[in-house]
Amino acid sequence: MSYFGEFRKSWRFLSAAGFGLAAGYSITHYVANLMTPHLIENFGWTRSALALIGTTAVLAVLCQPIAGRLTDAFGVRRMATVGVVFAPLVFIGMSLMSGPIAQYFALSVIQVVIIGGTTSATIYSRLVAHNFDRARGVALAIATCTPAALGAISVPFISVVIDNHGWRAGYIAVAAMVAVVGLTALALIPKNADAHVVKRAAEPASGTSYREIFGTPAFRLIILGMLLTNLAFTLQTSQLKVLLLDKGVDSDAGSMAISLFASGVFLGRLLCGAALDRFPTYVVAAISMGLPSVGLLLLATDISSILVIASAVVVLGLCIGAEGDVLAYVVVKYFRVEIYSTVLGLVLGSIALSITLGSLLLSYILKTSGTFVPFLVICSVSTLVGAIMFYQLKRVPVFR
Repeated sequence: MSYFGEFRKSWRFLSAAGFGLAAGYSITHYVANLMTPHLIENFGWTRSALALIGTTAVLAVLCQPIAGRLTDAFGVRRMATVGVVFAPLVFIGMSLMSGPIAQYFALSVIQVVIIGGTTSATIYSRLVAHNFDRARGVALAIATCTPAALGAISVPFISVVIDNHGWRAGYIAVAAMVAVVGLTALALIPKNADAHVVKRAAEPASGTSYREIFGTPAFRLIILGMLLTNLAFTLQTSQLKVLLLDKGVDSDAGSMAISLFASGVFLGRLLCGAALDRFPTYVVAAISMGLPSVGLLLLATDISSILVIASAVVVLGLCIGAEGDVLAYVVVKYFRVEIYSTVLGLVLGSIALSITLGSLLLSYILKTSGTFVPFLVICSVSTLVGAIMFYQLKRVPVFR
C-alpha cells in the first residue's frame, strides 16, 4: 500500500487515537500551567509544596506497565472508556477545591492512576502502530500532536474564561471540553479494532515476553535515556509560567509563552514524525531528546530578552512534542507489535520515575535556594547525557 494510501484506509484509527490522547491525561499539563499561579494566589500554597505534586507521577511507574499489559490483553476500547468517564469528573472536582493542598494532591493521584493509565499513548498509540507501516512516523506524530493542538487552541480561550469568571469556571470549561472530545474518540474506534488483540492475549501476558523485553539492549538504552531527559518535565508542564514571572515576564506575555510552548509541541511532533520516516531512528531520537539542554540552559542565564526567552520556551515545546513520537516509534522499531503496549507501558513508567525524581529535586532546590537556576543547569546536563544514550541505539539491530 502507498504512503498516503495508509491514511485513506486507516483514518478512523488515527482520528480515534488523536482525539483520545487530546481528551486524556496530556491536557492536564497545559491546564496546570494556567492554573498554578491562581492556586498559589488564592490558597497561599508555596512553590516548593506545589512542586511535590509532581511526585504523584511515581504511581505511573507501576500503573503504566500494568495498563500496557491490560491493553495488549483486552484492547483499547475497554481501557479508554474508563478514562473518558473519569477525566471530566476530576476537573469538576478541582473546581470544587476549598484550600487544603491535600485535595489537589488526591485529585492528582486519580489523574495519574486512572486517567493516565487509561488515556495515555500506551493505550491509544496502539491503534496507529497496528494499522500503519510506511507512514507510521507521521501517523504517530499526528496522533500525539493532537493534544498540543487542542492545548494551543484552548489555552487562550480558557485564559479568557479564568480572567472573566475565575479559575473555578476555567476547570468547568476544561471538563466540558474533554468530555466532548473523549466521547468523539470512542465513537471513532472501529468495532473490530481490538479483535486481534483479544485473540493474542495469552502471548503478551506471558513471562517469556518480559524476558524478551528485559534482555534486549535497546530496552536498557531507551530506559536510561528517558530517565535522564525527563527530569525537567514537572517544571515545563506546571511551573513554567511561574519561572517566566520570576524572570520579569508579565502575566500576559507569560500566557502567550505557554501558548507558544503548546504550539511548539504540536510542530515538534510533526517534524519529528516526518524525520523518523526518512532518517535513522537513533539520529532523530538523539537530536530530539538532546535539544532541551539548550533551552534549559538559556532559561538559567540572566538574559531577559523576551525574544530569547520565547525561543527557549519554543525549543522546550518542540522537544517535548518530539518525545511523544520518539518513544512510540523506538518501541515499535525495536520490539514486536504484539508486545507493543507492554513495552511502551514500561518506558512510560521510567519516564514517570524520572518526573518524580525531578519533582523532588526541584522542590528541594526551591526550598533551599529559592531559585530555579541550579535545577535548570542540572537538567541541562542530564538531558545531554540522555541524548547520548539514544545515539547508542546505532549499535542495536532493529526489529523491522
